[in-house]
Amino acid sequence: MAVRLFQSQTSMFCEKVRVVLATKKVPYDIVDVRKDDRKSLIEYTGQRKVPSIDYNGQCVIDSTTISALLEEKHPGNSIYPDGASNKGLCLALEDWSDEVLIHANHAIRRADTPEARKKAEDEWDVHFKTLDQLFTGKKFIFDRMTLADISIFSQLHYLYTVVNYDIPARYKNVNAFMELMRQTLKLESLSDSFEAKSL
Repeated sequence: MAVRLFQSQTSMFCEKVRVVLATKKVPYDIVDVRKDDRKSLIEYTGQRKVPSIDYNGQCVIDSTTISALLEEKHPGNSIYPDGASNKGLCLALEDWSDEVLIHANHAIRRADTPEARKKAEDEWDVHFKTLDQLFTGKKFIFDRMTLADISIFSQLHYLYTVVNYDIPARYKNVNAFMELMRQTLKLESLSDSFEAKSL
């Protein structure tokens, strides 16, 4: 079996897939799409979106679809919680992270005036408050690390690796979650992107 991940190192969605691959201990090769201006990606997939994978000859695009395929093919070290209701909540939180937090990330990264920066920080403040409540009394959202945690971490981690923005200390539960994920993923600091091939 051969797995190739077409990626950009700084993409939060690519990092999400790298964490899933490592959690499931699936070996893979990386194709850095920046090295040839996405030519190899376009030749293989017919489009420009990352992450995309070549899973033993099967072309799969989008981090959610890739994660679901990896769960199906490699059910060990499941990325979903037990029970249908919990899995539904996990998928809803993954979607919220991928579709809502991504916009907050784009807003703060692209803020080019003090006013735009203040507006972006205020938007993140709302999300940090929600997440701080979500992680109250919990290490992970469910009884172990799941795709919900991985998705949320990948979005928050982008703040450290690309935006150079630290989560304010007043969000103690969010910061505790980020520290737990840093330790779980064996990162020396939150400024490092996740590159490990196995956990």
